[in-house]
Amino acid sequence: MRETVLMKGEIDTLVIVTTAAGTEVLDAEEEVVASYPDDRHEELLARYLAQGWEIEEDGP
Repeated sequence: MRETVLMKGEIDTLVIVTTAAGTEVLDAEEEVVASYPDDRHEELLARYLAQGWEIEEDGP
């Protein structure tokens, strides 16, 4: 499992979570905003970083 927490400003938070079941993007309320049946962690991380999000925490 890999989990990356992204921040934009003081309030906005997204979490990218990848497991054997695929990749999900969660909002600050832990609601799923996107779900993929495969590993798209790096692709999504690059997309959000290009949109101005910053990595707050990244790890297994």
